[in-house]
Order: sequence, then C-alpha cells, then structure tokens
Amino acid sequence: MYWKRPYAATCVDVKPASPPYGFRLLRNTGRRLLLAGLVLLVTACAPRPPHPPSLSEAAWLAHRASVEALDEWQVQGRVAIRSEDDGWQAAFDWQQRGDAYRLRLRGPFGQGAVELRGDANGVWLQHQDREPVFARSVDLLLKQETGWLLPVSGLQDWLLGVPVDDQPAVLDWDERGLLQSLQQAGWQIDYRRYQTVGGRQLPDRLQLARDALQVKVVVDEWQLP
Repeated sequence: MYWKRPYAATCVDVKPASPPYGFRLLRNTGRRLLLAGLVLLVTACAPRPPHPPSLSEAAWLAHRASVEALDEWQVQGRVAIRSEDDGWQAAFDWQQRGDAYRLRLRGPFGQGAVELRGDANGVWLQHQDREPVFARSVDLLLKQETGWLLPVSGLQDWLLGVPVDDQPAVLDWDERGLLQSLQQAGWQIDYRRYQTVGGRQLPDRLQLARDALQVKVVVDEWQLP
C-alpha cells in the first residue's frame, strides 16, 4: 500500500501592487492643491490691518472732531429760499447751547418775525402777537406755521460744515479736510467759502438744494465762547 504524502501548502507573501506613477503624481498634486487652498482660506479669514487714512482724510477727521467738540456757538447771517413759484429772504440769528437752541428769523423791515426755541424734546414757535405753538419736529412746525421750507434740524450741523451724526451721507472734502459738498436727508449741500474763527475753519457761504427748492445761506458773523 502506498501512502501519498500530504500536499504542503505554500504561503506566498503577496504585496499590493504599486499604483502607476501617473496616479501617484496626480494624488500628490491634489494634496498640494488642497493644502494651498486651506492656506489661502486661512489667510483670507485672518483680520487685516486697517489701511492708514490718506492725508486729506486725516485732515478731515481732525477738522470734524474739532468742530463737533463745539458745544456753544452763535451765528448771524441771511438766508434766501426760492421754489418754483415762490421765494423769500430773511435775516437770522442762531444761538446753540448743547442740545438747546434759539433761532430768530425776520423778513425785510422786521416783517414775519419768528422765533424758534427747542431742544431734543421738541420746539416752540413764537409769532409776533400770537400764542406759541409746540411740536416735536421743527421742520414740520415751521412749514405749518409759516409755509417756509427750511431744514432747521439739519442746519444745526450743516452750518458748522459737518454731517448730521448717525445718518447716511455722501461726503467730499478737499486736501485741507474741509467739506466741499454733502448729500444727506435728500439735500445737496455745497460749501462755497470758509472763514477762520477761533482757530477753526467754519463755513460762511453755503447752498442747499432739494428738488426744485434752493436755499442760500450767507454768514455775516460767527461767535464762539
């Protein structure tokens, strides 16, 4: 009887085949591109240092801060308003003390004299020989009582050559940092001339326009404490 020798199984060490060179190159390139993309993303999200202001912008910011620091002032001048079918002119005397103000308007020979006294809570309008009238909005009250369209609420700042704070505005200033034009609250304000008052440059000629309404303001005298 013959016995057959059991067949011995042979273990073969099978190694995974290496990917083709082209595949390895594509995979490494993809990794590099992914890494580069992550670097760009991190760089884009990182905070960037602010650009320093230009010389004219720095001059404007310094001028604006100096003017807005004024808490008290007084100005006398003349205002002329013209619409499509009407026009009037008056002398004015404006006193500002913090939020409180007093504005006197008087036509030629004292005709149509009006006094406004107001603050952040509202305004009183006083006609000659009439009882005073109170309202929250000075512009609406002046129009209602006199028919005059004068943006008193904006002029509290525009007269000084600065925009009303916390309201959208389009500004244009020169190399000295002085406002040349301003668009705000539907008005176009152009500054024609400045004068030196107490070491500051304050407007003494400005023109306002809104639709068909034209307002010209001429300052005769500024007074600062």
